[in-house]
Amino acid sequence: MISVKNLTKAYHDKEVLSNINFEIEDGDIVGLVGPNGVGKTTLLSCMTGLMKPDKGSVTMANELFTNTQMYRKIGFMQDNSVLYSYLTGYDHLAYVAYAQKLSLSTIDQVSKRVGNYDYLHKKVGEYSLGMKQHLLFAAAILHNPEVLLLDEPFNGLDPTSLIRIREIIRELAEDKTTVFLSSHNLNELDRMTRHIFFLKNGQIMYRDLVKHQDFSYLITVADQPDYQKYNSFITEEINEHQFIILKENLDQVLTLLNQDGHSITDIERTQFSSENLYREIYQESSN
Repeated sequence: MISVKNLTKAYHDKEVLSNINFEIEDGDIVGLVGPNGVGKTTLLSCMTGLMKPDKGSVTMANELFTNTQMYRKIGFMQDNSVLYSYLTGYDHLAYVAYAQKLSLSTIDQVSKRVGNYDYLHKKVGEYSLGMKQHLLFAAAILHNPEVLLLDEPFNGLDPTSLIRIREIIRELAEDKTTVFLSSHNLNELDRMTRHIFFLKNGQIMYRDLVKHQDFSYLITVADQPDYQKYNSFITEEINEHQFIILKENLDQVLTLLNQDGHSITDIERTQFSSENLYREIYQESSN
């Protein structure tokens, strides 16, 4: 479990995090979303004690972040600036294994699972971005943590690696590991969770996409309809030929379109996504 209470952090008198409060239950996967510079990495760093907050407390796996025993129970995947180019991937994982009092055999087991076993003994300076991501992820889960914090885990991954990492995250959550991950990849977040935190103006805005499980429909027509006539049914206009309606309005809208002589070229079922909320939360404020 993760519990954050009244967490506050300022840089040069500007609050990046302002009195943040939230809880995440055991085994939950929660996404953290926001544009660059809103404080996502700062939040993760403060939660792990790598950065000292100005105020507030964090408890993870029943340990306060001020207690070094917490590091036995949590895994944190940072960006690749924490890697050393002159060391091999094995060197990095051996250090983690030593710190966590693990058998070195764990390195091979986890590396085969993650997919970085074949280049484990190459120097990190020879790694691609995707290879570095594999190594960072392997280091974060090496000790089978109770809480897993991931900062942009999908950067630089090819589709095969994306699928593998996604499946591992799900497996860990099924074993009651609590996962909190920051990502710009909204499609991947939608595949893993319906629980999303949006960070804006130093505050967490929680959105439970479980409430949006109902399907909508994307309607494509050959010619532009009179949108004013259909305004009460349309939830979003995509362009002059496409719009989205709720499923309960489908039959009525199709009847009206046919009566008005509009040619329907496609009907696609779609689900409310984190991208919809992202546009609602961030793009409206930028207009």
